Amino acid sequence: MMRPPAPVPPPSALRVGLKEIVAFGAGDAGFNIIWGLMLSYLAYFYTDICFFPARMVGFMLLAARAASLVTDPVVGLWIDRRPAGHQALPLLRGGLVPFMVLVVLTFVPLPRGWPIVARGLCAGTAYMGLCVSYGVVNTAYGVMTSLISSDPAIRLRLATSRMVGATLGGLAVSMVTLPAVDFLGHGNRQAGFALFMVVVVCVVGALVWLPARLCHERVATDGGDAAPRQLVASLLANRAWRRLTGAMLLTMLGSTFLFGALVYDVRYVLHAGDHMAGWLLGMMSLMVLAGCGLSLPLCARWGAGVVMRHGTVAAGAVLLLAYGLPARLDLTGAGLGLFGLCVGVCNPACFTLLAHAMRHEGGADGLRTVGLGWALNSMASKMAFDIGGSLLAGVLAAAGLVSGAGHQTAQAQAGIHAGCLLVPAVLYLLAGTVVLRGLAVQNPVAAVNSTASPPPT
Repeated sequence: MMRPPAPVPPPSALRVGLKEIVAFGAGDAGFNIIWGLMLSYLAYFYTDICFFPARMVGFMLLAARAASLVTDPVVGLWIDRRPAGHQALPLLRGGLVPFMVLVVLTFVPLPRGWPIVARGLCAGTAYMGLCVSYGVVNTAYGVMTSLISSDPAIRLRLATSRMVGATLGGLAVSMVTLPAVDFLGHGNRQAGFALFMVVVVCVVGALVWLPARLCHERVATDGGDAAPRQLVASLLANRAWRRLTGAMLLTMLGSTFLFGALVYDVRYVLHAGDHMAGWLLGMMSLMVLAGCGLSLPLCARWGAGVVMRHGTVAAGAVLLLAYGLPARLDLTGAGLGLFGLCVGVCNPACFTLLAHAMRHEGGADGLRTVGLGWALNSMASKMAFDIGGSLLAGVLAAAGLVSGAGHQTAQAQAGIHAGCLLVPAVLYLLAGTVVLRGLAVQNPVAAVNSTASPPPT
């Protein structure tokens, strides 16, 4: 009599080794080098390097993101309907080269002799292509948070590694960009940006290749052959996902204002060189890194939901206090450092909660739409980035900012300072006190100190 086959044990936490966790974090380092460039320097690049009017820049940033309204959901649905083990990795690998090419094209200044409409059209088209390609590869990368493991403890480590990588990428780009541009261009920032971006794409390509090569999919989603309408309905029934995505939208909108206006604030309000903006961004990145180190023990003690809610409120309160104090480099710098610490504590908790919510809370039909959930969450964040960039450009234009000028009026300085500190403070406080107040999700880090077997996939 034949013995029945032994049951296949679920993937254990030990199968996700340190090499894979580090490789996953390296991917977000690469993505955040590009994100940091777009967040902190793209508007400045368009206004003070390409000399586009602020209103034109606002329109370009808003129009380019429209393509993601279609791209990201399609990518998410495609991932949900793929066979297990081959859901996100094919997109991550296949989209890497087009993404790198479009990064360079976006930051190559066009000849000043061209008509401004032609230069704006070419720049906007290149940026739109970058938004689409970024949406494809970054959505696939984000889904891997749910596909590598279903163990909550491993997910928290993956989220922490991801945030550490993101912070290091942001630190590098904030401190290196303008000095490297000036060095490579010998004072010609147009040529310097073009040469700098060639170096950037080589580094970013290597970093994103690591998770594409070394990470593995172990968890299958439940989308199957369900119609897109069913998947969307199941996702929208997920209250935890809705609240987390809403909070991320508001905080990303606030961060877009802060980082986009910081270079202007340092130069025109604090009256320091624009290189100082890079040092402030670097200091904030170091504080974010310190916050990531605190996040895991805090989540294990109080739960990820509590840590995220209180950390978001604290971040908004710190910015509000910094805005109320005199506009001095030391006071503003101290406020930004504390803000970075709060953000660092929140980020791993947020991504752990998001992965857990999509895995454990489906709609009435029981579907769990991981691909579509990550895609729409990513789309909301990127839409917040471009809406924020467009609104910031509108605020600067309404305040009377003159592109390329050495000095700005008192009205323009007031608008810059409010865009840098007051607007993001209000948005962070709104996210923490209103959107996240009713967040109800099982604590996903309860298993960190548990000896129970990890849940089956």
